[in-house]
Amino acid sequence: MLQFLTSLFKPKPAVAPPITSETSMNFDQSEVGPFLIRLAENPRFALPRDFASTITEAMPELAAEDTRRWRIDGDFDGAAMRLEVEVFMDDIDAPDLYFFSTPEVIAEIEKEMKLLDDWDRN
Repeated sequence: MLQFLTSLFKPKPAVAPPITSETSMNFDQSEVGPFLIRLAENPRFALPRDFASTITEAMPELAAEDTRRWRIDGDFDGAAMRLEVEVFMDDIDAPDLYFFSTPEVIAEIEKEMKLLDDWDRN
């Protein structure tokens, strides 16, 4: 009975808003790790420590035309968020990465993608 009563007063974990937006980009295999690390270091995100390595370490196991998807729970601007990342091996050295989350999260990821694209052009 006491456990039941104390559980009533425990704070509930924050619930992430639903996923409603997506973005994607084709990467050179060598760009994926640095991009995901830069995303994880973005001060607006609080992502799991192994976010980038989990994805990049799984990619060599994917054959051309294979797809794999990860669900990541973290924070964005201090609020709970869910990010789903899908890798499609369009070609052995050129994966397509798809990102699914809220419009605000996707807008920030698109800013990072634009920075990468601008850097590649120079």
